[in-house]
Amino acid sequence: MEALKYLSLISQVGFTMVTPILLCTFLGMKLEERFHFPFTLIFMLLGVISGCMSGYRLIMNTIKKMDKKKEETNLQKQENTFVLPKRESRIFKNKDE
Repeated sequence: MEALKYLSLISQVGFTMVTPILLCTFLGMKLEERFHFPFTLIFMLLGVISGCMSGYRLIMNTIKKMDKKKEETNLQKQENTFVLPKRESRIFKNKDE
């Protein structure tokens, strides 16, 4: 199950990084055709920068979520090991009775 999560994350990071590069390159080519100015390189660099930033954010958010999940799991394990069920004492009765 963990392998599928990691495979999903890798493919998601790849898609997140490649999409802005392709879109910005396409936009730069169209602007270059229309205005006869070298927009392609400029927009390609913008796409690379935005793709890297998006990929970095995605990875960091995933790491934070995984760490938080591990902490919650550890807390649950600690709670389960140290909590004893409460019973009424046979020796010490309530004074209200």
